Amino acid sequence: MEGTVMEKKQKIHLHIVICFIFVFLVVFSGCGDKQNKEWYTIYGGVIGGSFSQFANGVNHIVNHKETDIKISVVASAGSIENTRRVNKEENALGVVFASESSLGYHGQEAFANEDPKTNIRMVTLLYYAYGQFSTLKNSHIHKFEDIVGEKIACGTTGSGTAKTLERLAMSAGIWDKFTPIYRGGTAGAQTLQDGQVNGFFWLVSVPNSAIIELTAIKHIRMIDLDTPAQKYGFYEKYPFYFPTKLPEGAYEGKVEPVKTIAMPTVLIANKAVPAETVYRILKHVYAEEGHKQMLQTNQAASDMTVENAHHAFVIPLHSGAYKFWNEQGVEIPERAKPVD
Repeated sequence: MEGTVMEKKQKIHLHIVICFIFVFLVVFSGCGDKQNKEWYTIYGGVIGGSFSQFANGVNHIVNHKETDIKISVVASAGSIENTRRVNKEENALGVVFASESSLGYHGQEAFANEDPKTNIRMVTLLYYAYGQFSTLKNSHIHKFEDIVGEKIACGTTGSGTAKTLERLAMSAGIWDKFTPIYRGGTAGAQTLQDGQVNGFFWLVSVPNSAIIELTAIKHIRMIDLDTPAQKYGFYEKYPFYFPTKLPEGAYEGKVEPVKTIAMPTVLIANKAVPAETVYRILKHVYAEEGHKQMLQTNQAASDMTVENAHHAFVIPLHSGAYKFWNEQGVEIPERAKPVD
């Protein structure tokens, strides 16, 4: 009887030891796994939006190619929030408009009452947002200054679209001489279709579904925005915009291409992210396989070329990005030279 009790006790002790060893191995192997990996966050935007699509594209490519770099995508309110978070968090990257990267870095506009976001660094261009000012074909609006006295749909309050129209109108001295209607996307296009406004301005990639729907119902024209931008010193005051032309065939020939302004959408990183990590991310994303994956994520990734890269360089480059773009032979402007 005593032997049986003793054997039971030994078995219980053995089970306890085995369980302890198992728990030890699970916990410490997990810790070892985390210790051997670099963990990062990319802040995107609203779920389903372009910001999140591009963040997920980068995430998929890097996680597929790297065993020791792990990235998670986090939804956010968008460009301003992402600029603040990337500045604050040492393991963070984020998708933002070039405007927010520049204004945040220099502590201007929305960031004027905060400390400048000097921990952010530029990584790469993701896609262009084109300034697309639509009006009906029989409208009397033929140039930008003709919006005086009119109602113009221009995106939601505080959006990149609304701020862009405000900046251009202020440069031209007509900001207080027309009525902005803060509606964007399909709602903004609908106001033009219904005659509630005489113009619809939208800062977005090409082609855009809201404008496609508008062209299916109405005959429209687009207004040249580059000429007033050149005339009123817009590019000098806001160096995160650049002159361009609406791509040929963007709306199946229903809209004649015009000169316009564009804003890069970019990827930024905290300066504390290791240079080698940023360098490897760029190597994977710009490899042939990686670029194909980005195009499958969103066709606007066709803007991601070595030739277009310099349009994103509005603040200092991350040291890892500087190494990559130097290898590609891209000329780096003085304002984008590394400061670390």
